Amino acid sequence: MKKLINFILLFIFCSCFSSIKTDALEVIYPKTQTVEVCANSIFFVGNTEPGSKLKINDKDVKVYDNGSFVEVLNLKNGENIIEIYSEKNDESITLTYTIIKTNKKCTDIKEFSLEEFPANEYIYASVVKDNTPLRKEPNEDSKRITHLNKNTILMLNGKKGDYYRVSLTTGQNAWVKAENIINYSTITGKMLTPATNVNITEDDLYTYIKTDLSFNVPFVIQEVDKGLNVELFNIKHNDSDRTIFKSLGEVKSLAINNVSVDNNSIYHIELKNRLWGYLAYYEGNTFVIKIRKEPQIEKKEPLKNLTFAIDAGHGGSDFGAVGPTGIKEKDINLDISKRLQTLLEEAGAKVIMTRTDDSTVELYDRPKKAQKEDSIILISIHANALPDGQDPYVKHGTSVFYYNNESEKLANELIDVLTKDLGTKNDGVCRCSFVMTRPTMPLSALIEVAYMIHPYEYSLLLEEDFRQSAAESIKKGITNFLVKEAR
Repeated sequence: MKKLINFILLFIFCSCFSSIKTDALEVIYPKTQTVEVCANSIFFVGNTEPGSKLKINDKDVKVYDNGSFVEVLNLKNGENIIEIYSEKNDESITLTYTIIKTNKKCTDIKEFSLEEFPANEYIYASVVKDNTPLRKEPNEDSKRITHLNKNTILMLNGKKGDYYRVSLTTGQNAWVKAENIINYSTITGKMLTPATNVNITEDDLYTYIKTDLSFNVPFVIQEVDKGLNVELFNIKHNDSDRTIFKSLGEVKSLAINNVSVDNNSIYHIELKNRLWGYLAYYEGNTFVIKIRKEPQIEKKEPLKNLTFAIDAGHGGSDFGAVGPTGIKEKDINLDISKRLQTLLEEAGAKVIMTRTDDSTVELYDRPKKAQKEDSIILISIHANALPDGQDPYVKHGTSVFYYNNESEKLANELIDVLTKDLGTKNDGVCRCSFVMTRPTMPLSALIEVAYMIHPYEYSLLLEEDFRQSAAESIKKGITNFLVKEAR
């Protein structure tokens, strides 16, 4: 009876997610029958009727119980003709693909000449949107030094291609994309601002360090063992250079270096407890560092009265990965997320969902919603895929991504519990700069529960029991982390 119920639930689950194809052979990837790639291999993902014999270029390919198949093929330079043949009960079908392996690089970075501005002359510019990356080099793949707030004023001293060079100090430059700024007039010498009225305040959840400026300047924040180092650029002088600040809230001590000849002002913030997250932003021309206070965690009921944000990855027009039988990642993610929501709420937590249905949600709006609702932890739920050139039979399993130091312990706890409970391969914990891992508040982790393009793991993701177990394991990982961090 239980098997019958599970079968009915699975049928309903799949029917809601995708229309079932009646063709005897369907290839999900590649999406077209003529493809140009730069990788040394390509994989074919698709489905045929269960029980069929499947060959790709006369090589037998395993067909899983639900008809899924995934096969990796090495490519030679130039044209590769791939024939996929499926046969069952004396009926057969053949699909032919042409895969062209090119010799050109997968990503070509154009080289542009550098336009140097005259010495001691700058174009001053204003940033037009929040989260604008300030990069180490003038290309999209370069490391992000920091993210700029809207209305931040920059001093530009050069241009290369689509990027302007930003002067931070005498020996430190960075790069910003031209489309993210508005240029104003050329000036001789940098615009500098005094820093005044530095003060520390607090409320029930946060401690605030505020500094008044005459305009918004770029800043860089570094997480250190016992707190934060904050560097403000284009500072003329800081009235609080020698001030001794009293301990308040999460701040144990605040020391401000004398403004250097490079016109930067450095704040050394020592905290009383581990870092639970922070934000840095502007209120008008006041620079604010908002530091999360240590949450009150009851070891017997560690989730009670805490707020968590759950992000079901993708949604709406963004399908995410697509599995061999056509089920979309966005729907798997939402189902696991809703199950996790129920479990957390049953434990007394408040849960914020970035989406509760198959709707399109702008990527940067997701962490903003979590921050607005004072969430302590943000979990983004996904199911993985791979680019051409990799082998899904080699790289698969469960992985967890984080970016900021304060989220590393959470990521490690999640991977330990998930792989033990689900029996999946440990695909690792990775420090990666994603939109859903970069937020400095709340603590953030992105979970790839399993691989959509690995036929066995895909079949697991389609099972209700597995999705429920995944939700329960994520809850357990969060709980274990909080209990270990509680005093």
